[in-house]
Amino acid sequence: MNHVATGETLTLASHFAGLEWEAIPVDVRQEAKHLLLDTMGCAISATDTESGPLVRQLAVDMGARSLPDGSDFLGRAYEIGRLANVMDLDEYYAYCHFGAATVASALAMARWRRVSGKELLTAIVAGFEFGGQIALGIGPEFKVKDGKASGRLDVWGVVAQPVLAGAAAAARLLRLTPQQTSQAYGLAASNMPIPIGGKWSSELDLPNTKYGDMGWCAMSGVFGAVSAMRGSTAVPTILDGEKGLIRIVQGGDNNSRRFLAHLGNRWHLRGICYKRWPVCGWIQYPLAALDALVAKHGITVDEVSDVVVEVVEGAAIPRFTNPQPQGFVSLQFSIPHAVAMRLMQVRSGPKWLSVELAESASVKALRDRVRVEAHTVPQSYTYADPFAVPDEPQGIYSAVRVTTNKGTFREESSHIWGHNYHPQVRMDYAHMEEKFRSLVAPDAANRIMSLLGQIEQLDDTSGLVDAFYAALA
Repeated sequence: MNHVATGETLTLASHFAGLEWEAIPVDVRQEAKHLLLDTMGCAISATDTESGPLVRQLAVDMGARSLPDGSDFLGRAYEIGRLANVMDLDEYYAYCHFGAATVASALAMARWRRVSGKELLTAIVAGFEFGGQIALGIGPEFKVKDGKASGRLDVWGVVAQPVLAGAAAAARLLRLTPQQTSQAYGLAASNMPIPIGGKWSSELDLPNTKYGDMGWCAMSGVFGAVSAMRGSTAVPTILDGEKGLIRIVQGGDNNSRRFLAHLGNRWHLRGICYKRWPVCGWIQYPLAALDALVAKHGITVDEVSDVVVEVVEGAAIPRFTNPQPQGFVSLQFSIPHAVAMRLMQVRSGPKWLSVELAESASVKALRDRVRVEAHTVPQSYTYADPFAVPDEPQGIYSAVRVTTNKGTFREESSHIWGHNYHPQVRMDYAHMEEKFRSLVAPDAANRIMSLLGQIEQLDDTSGLVDAFYAALA
C-alpha cells in the first residue's frame, strides 16, 4: 500500500521539517519569544479562573503527572493548550487562535526530549508559520464579496489551524523527516475536532468549553507527530486537491494552492496580535476606542449615563450584544460586559471574568447602560489574504460614544494594543514582560523571566518548562 506524501502536503512538510534556526529572521525569533512568554502567562493566570481546577484535573486524568522524564506529554499538552485559551487573553491571527496549541505542543515535547532553547523556539516558529499557511488556505469564516464580509459561513470552526500548528511544532522538535512530517499532519487531521463554530456561536448562553478546545487541538497535534515517529501512517496528502482539508472543514474556497501562498516569504509571526483584555478579538477594537476616550477626557464610571458602541455588522450578533451574559465564557463575548469592566477599571485577568462580580447589582446596572449599534463601514480584514500585499496594515473599524454629566464624547479605533500590523502599536519585549508580570506571581515571574532571558544559550530547556509547570501548580 502506498503511503508516500506528494503535492502540497509534502511541499509544506519539507519546508517546515527543514526549517533551521539560522534561517529565521532575528525579529521573528524575538516574536517567538513573545508568543512563548504570552502563552505561559495566560495559562498560569487561568488557573485562578473557575475553569482552572476543572482543566487541571482533566489534564491529570489524561496523564499529566509531573513525571521526571517528561513522558506525560499528552496530558501536559492538553493542560497548557486549554488553560492558555481559557480566558480568550491569548494571541490571535487571521481570525484564529493557534499560538496556544503551538506553544503547548512545543513545551510538552521539549520537556520530554530535553532540547535546547534554539530548538524550542524553532519548533514554535515552525508551528505558528504552518498554522498561518493553513489559515491562508482555509480563509476566514465569512462569506466574502468584493473584500467585504457578507455573513458567516454555515460551516466553520477554528480547529484545523491549531491542530496542524501543534503537529508541525511537535514534528519539528522531534526532527521528523518530510515524509514522517506529512504522516504527522495526516494523523493529526484524522483526530481533529469537527467544525462546530456555526452551531456554537448561535447560542446565547455559551458553555464553558469553546467551539474548539485548544487543549484537545494541542494534544491531537502531539499525538500525530509521536504516532508518525512510531511508524503509524495516515493519509499523507491530507492538504491536497478537491477532497483535501479545505473541503473537509469548510464548504467555501476550494483552492488548495492557497496553502502555499507566500511560503518562505511571509512570516506570519510578524502579523500576530496580542490581547490586552480577556475578550474576543472583535471586542478588542471598541475597547481600544473606549480606553483612548477615557484617558483623553478623564472620564470616571460614576459620570457615565449612556454608552453606544459602534461596530461592523459582523460583530452585531446576539452573543456580542448581550447585556446580561450568563456564565464564564459568555462574559468573554459580551460587549456590554467588556465596557463595564473597563469603565470600572477592573484588572485584565481572572477577576474580569468573575461570575460573582458579573452578577453584582452595580455591574448589571452599568451593562444595561451600554448599547451596541451595527454600522456599514469600509472594512478590511485582520485575515491575511494570501493574494494581498503581505503584511499590509489591516484592521476593523469600531467607535464608542460616551455620555456623561460633562457632555457626549466619541472616539474611533481601527487598531488595537498589540496589533502588530500597525507599527505604532507593535509590541516589544518590555510590553510583553509587563503583561506577563501582571498575570503571574512575582517569584514565579522572576524565575521564568530569568530563564527565558537566556533561552538561546540553554542546551536543555527542561528547567524553563519545570519552572512553568511549578507556576501552574
